Amino acid sequence: MSVIARIQNKYPWFAYVFVSLIAVVDALFSIVFVYPNNFAPAGIHGLATMLQRLWGISAGLTFLAVNVPMLAVAFFALNRRYSIKNLCYVTFFSVMTLVFQKIISRFDLGFLEYRAENTESAVILAIGVGLFSGIAYTLTVTLGGSTGGTDIMAALINHYRPTFNTVWVLFTINVSVSVLSYFVYGRVTLPVVISVLCSFVSGAISDRFLKGASSALKFEIVTASPQELAEDIMTELEHGCTQVSSRGMYSKKDGAMLICVINTRQRIDFERIIARYPDTFAFCTPVKYTYGNFDKIK
Repeated sequence: MSVIARIQNKYPWFAYVFVSLIAVVDALFSIVFVYPNNFAPAGIHGLATMLQRLWGISAGLTFLAVNVPMLAVAFFALNRRYSIKNLCYVTFFSVMTLVFQKIISRFDLGFLEYRAENTESAVILAIGVGLFSGIAYTLTVTLGGSTGGTDIMAALINHYRPTFNTVWVLFTINVSVSVLSYFVYGRVTLPVVISVLCSFVSGAISDRFLKGASSALKFEIVTASPQELAEDIMTELEHGCTQVSSRGMYSKKDGAMLICVINTRQRIDFERIIARYPDTFAFCTPVKYTYGNFDKIK
């Protein structure tokens, strides 16, 4: 079980507080790096950012107005803890965006806003914003929530239409944001490039952490030397094995099959161990997610 899961089991309030804290940091990050640089992030936040640019309506206010109806439906249709965590994020992000904007305007703190001076610094900015967004999204999802917007929309669509492919809905929204940013920000291509790059980096980071970090490989091994092979695996890879009795239907001989789940980076070492046993056959299945006791043997 992950460290975050252990903390949540001990302190149920932890997830709500931490999600709210991430929202506050995200609001400050948007004020300092996103809004002054004339580009729109992906999703509902991107649409809110462009409305702020066009009509002067705070992105925090628009983001809250769009999310609240969806959250109201989600509270009754989906998991209530998930909905409340989303409400924490959306509320704190929106309110703190308004507060930070008022503070900067009231005390003339515009010098705190970072503005990219050339194309190179704009690209670096897009990568940085995407990196932060990906990490923030990963943390909120790990805590059982999300960053609101299109994530809530996708969850609702999946609830009412399980067979519907929500990927295309999210893709259409993100593409629309990128295309509209061309017209909103002076009919130049740089805001579009920054928006796409930011979305790509954010998606790549969150996908890597959410899937890559929890993925594994499951090996099923038919062998005549189960004890020796299991000992090598447990000693060198520090992961346990489960032995299952088996019978070869062709040879009519009783034998054993070992089942072992290892980290993806250990594949080469595992194959090296298997090579020591010529009377062994193994096949591998990717595991997208592991849950429970997957700690290494101490």
